[in-house]
Amino acid sequence: MTRGAKSALMPLVLLWLAVHAALLVVILGAKFLFTKTVLVTMLTLGVLAFLFTQIQAKPRKLIHSP
Repeated sequence: MTRGAKSALMPLVLLWLAVHAALLVVILGAKFLFTKTVLVTMLTLGVLAFLFTQIQAKPRKLIHSP
């Protein structure tokens, strides 16, 4: 390769690397943010389900008229 071809190819290689790095950041960022959101939501739903299953209705005495 000539010196001119190397200098013309280098910006394209750097652009290619930058585009792929940006795509990787977007994909992995979305993956981890979505995963964290799902885990927090599942944990919250589990806690609420546990709390609501522990609540029991108190039996009331019926007042009968004679």
